[in-house]
Amino acid sequence: ASCATDDPIPISDEEDFSFGDPQADKNYMLFTRSGSSANGFVTGFDTFPSGQLDIPSLPTTVAYPAISGGIAFRNYVVNQQKLFGGPGYERLILDEAFIPRENGIIETFGGGSAMIFLNEFKGYYVDNNALDIQIFDPATYLTIGTIDLSDAFTIPTNPANYYSSFYVRGNRLFACLYTGLDFPPFVYQSAVGSIIAVIDTDTDTYLKTIFKANTKYPGQPFLRFQQNAIDEEGTIYVVTQGGLGFDASSGENTPGTILKILAQSDDFDPNYSFQPQLKIGSSTATIVVNSGFLYAADGIAYTNVLLEDPMTATDLVNQPLMRWAKLDLVNQTARLVEGVPANVGFTAGMAYYYEDKVYLTVYNPEEGINALYETATDSNMGTLKLDIEAGGIIYGLYQIDENN
Repeated sequence: ASCATDDPIPISDEEDFSFGDPQADKNYMLFTRSGSSANGFVTGFDTFPSGQLDIPSLPTTVAYPAISGGIAFRNYVVNQQKLFGGPGYERLILDEAFIPRENGIIETFGGGSAMIFLNEFKGYYVDNNALDIQIFDPATYLTIGTIDLSDAFTIPTNPANYYSSFYVRGNRLFACLYTGLDFPPFVYQSAVGSIIAVIDTDTDTYLKTIFKANTKYPGQPFLRFQQNAIDEEGTIYVVTQGGLGFDASSGENTPGTILKILAQSDDFDPNYSFQPQLKIGSSTATIVVNSGFLYAADGIAYTNVLLEDPMTATDLVNQPLMRWAKLDLVNQTARLVEGVPANVGFTAGMAYYYEDKVYLTVYNPEEGINALYETATDSNMGTLKLDIEAGGIIYGLYQIDENN
């Protein structure tokens, strides 16, 4: 693998980039990253990757020093920092040989924490240097405006206030506020619970802020990556990470909870509060968390649940204390996915839904597992699909349109 040095390839011209109907044929980008640094690789594929892969040895692999993973749109993927380091959002496409190429940067001053696409004409991103949300054009990849959020609710006494993840539905943008201590130790602190700003995307104006008491950290970190959380009817499942029990200043152990914003509603459903981990009889953990979340189809979703309590906060990112669970969001039931090993859910809590199949990322350093398992919504059994022999932890697998 080698670092890409080619000039960016423009994709805003009609011959390179189209917003027409997506092509039937799909390509894929796989992001992998070191377990101890941001160094990693991006690899291109013309079909869904499977089997055992030595990522550095593949001819379509490019090495980059700053892999963060991100979000895909049409024929490109956005890495949520510059690929060679520094704040910003850098996009990649695959060239005709399926080799990843850098393809434009949106500069930020304070770093990026969330990006989402409304449609082919408009997208949104966060610059952690400001509370406002920035508007950009997905085709030109240029910033075209700002949403003024000076009237939105924050907690000024907290060192950090910024939007850490987005949901978009119809003409509404729901922006999840992170408020609390800066990193480290990155503790969510809010006496009013979870906080979400509601924005009208027709006018790009702030409407109101909604709150859910006795919950913490809405739109947990993995949801800023590409994981669907909206069902077929338009109901949004808002996943809260919880308090993790490590906030010594408050002693709180607020459980991770799945909340709901019903279709046609701009507020939390007061009657819905689901904690999947409590449905898993084999879990002995007193700390209740959700790590990663994917809504697949027909009321079925997936998240990592904690099976035993960590001794320290770092155990959550280096010890396989979690397992993937299949959720029935309507009946509020959960069961572990059989055949899928224990997982370091706070390091590899990503899941994907492509071509009616569910793909669950598993990182288990104790057993030397760094893999992707395949399952389906009508099954409770997972099978090994992709095994990374070398090249780092799976940090993102993105389906994109061919670059025609």
